[in-house]
Amino acid sequence: MPRPSLSALKTFEVVAYSGSLTAAAAILSVTQSAVSHQLRRLETVLGARLITRQGRGICLTPRGAQLAEELREGFTRIDTAVDTFVRQQSSSQLRIGCLPSVAVRWLIPRLSRFRQQHPGISISLQYAGALEERLPRDADVLITWQDAAPTVAAERLRLFSGATWPVASPLYLEQAAPLHTPGDLLNQELLHDETYRPWQQWFRRHGLMPPMIDTGVLYQDFNLLSAAAVAGQGVALCPPVLIENELAQGTLVRLFDAPANEERGYWLFYRPDPTAAMTAFRDWLAAEASALPCDTRGTDAP
Repeated sequence: MPRPSLSALKTFEVVAYSGSLTAAAAILSVTQSAVSHQLRRLETVLGARLITRQGRGICLTPRGAQLAEELREGFTRIDTAVDTFVRQQSSSQLRIGCLPSVAVRWLIPRLSRFRQQHPGISISLQYAGALEERLPRDADVLITWQDAAPTVAAERLRLFSGATWPVASPLYLEQAAPLHTPGDLLNQELLHDETYRPWQQWFRRHGLMPPMIDTGVLYQDFNLLSAAAVAGQGVALCPPVLIENELAQGTLVRLFDAPANEERGYWLFYRPDPTAAMTAFRDWLAAEASALPCDTRGTDAP
């Protein structure tokens, strides 16, 4: 005897469960005539009546009821197997959204350690914009900065401080006027990260009220800003954790023990029902952040 098709068996199971051809057609996203055709073919192949008409609905024959019950159990097991596979597949994948500055200068140099510890986790890394208000739909975790209390609707972990210090290259300082007080920076070439506002805020933070600052080169990427500072183009405001190599090598020097943006923090955001991969990444990041110097280290959010 020829075997019935899986689609015909599934159609019959949905008809039995829903109680009508119309409802089954809606569930399966096919026409009612397609459902009727599948049922007729199934009954022909099996050589038995499975349903009888009852007004606008249907009634299962005794043999039809028995088959429907066993098919229900079988398709439930299939669905469970597929769900388990998809869940296991997703738990071994990690999609990271990250600010370009943090990705290039902090995360990527450390990422090989995570991969060595978790070789079974597949990683995709993509840029994320600053001040994201929610986790991107195509990312499992997000690393970005926020001022004061985070607004992203997700679980979170504070990684490190976003406070900024004025820094400059020895190349620039060799030809610049002597710098003794924060006010001396008013006469220097200032470099700006996207807007002039950070420097305006920095001067006000230190009791200085300069006229509107609207000169100096604007850079729309922190990596460009830091490269310009290293090249001796001027003084930039930078979080030390993102220029740790330059500070260690002496290509950038911190000016004054006078930070601004002290309320700013860099955060990891993740979904409230984290997968095993997300949990592993969160715990690893927490350990990496705890190894930072105390003046830049973050703490767990309450």
